[in-house]
Amino acid sequence: MEGDIWMDTKTEIDAFDWKGDPIHIKDVPAIKNTKTGKIRVRASEVAKAEIRMLAEKHKLEPRDVALLLMLYAKPGPFKGGEVHCKYHLNKMLFYQWKNMEKRYLGEAFPRDEFRAASKGPIPTHLWDDLKRLQERKIISLDYYVWGKDRGEASLITRLTPDGLKLAEELWNKVPPDLRETSLATKEQIFPLEPETVRKKVHREFPEYKKTYTELDRE
Repeated sequence: MEGDIWMDTKTEIDAFDWKGDPIHIKDVPAIKNTKTGKIRVRASEVAKAEIRMLAEKHKLEPRDVALLLMLYAKPGPFKGGEVHCKYHLNKMLFYQWKNMEKRYLGEAFPRDEFRAASKGPIPTHLWDDLKRLQERKIISLDYYVWGKDRGEASLITRLTPDGLKLAEELWNKVPPDLRETSLATKEQIFPLEPETVRKKVHREFPEYKKTYTELDRE
């Protein structure tokens, strides 16, 4: 109505998860009409709040869920629970988001922010997140030296036994759209070479072409 003023707030919602089980979701971002007291909530905020509650249960950052799902997914004939090369992980997380956007769900799950860099779109907090999860013994980080020295090496990120149990629980709790998208994305990116990945990003997201100039072999 004309003259209405809306302010940011948070609310609680009784809803149902994707399995149809009742769930009480707290701290859902909303807007409140200061004149009538009416509260409005976006469906995407409810979905993100549900995953945030799941993350908080395990003392994780909300964006960790997307990362752990990507590590856990088994890409076709390849082994699940790991990703070889950080460039793969960077681009998998990027395409996880973009492929969720194709389902009109790009804003319906917590994710990292992406920045343009010489090695393409990179999750802003990924390295810090990996170190934090390593300290919690959820993942392990190892380097495979394929060149003459440590500078020519690739990072291998693996879920530990405890990490596998945690990721499996998350996998069974999140909505099917996020699981399916994570698996399809990993199957798409996992076997590709760095040059192929770069060409793919240039072709599909030309806004990164000017900045994505170096091959990411880490």
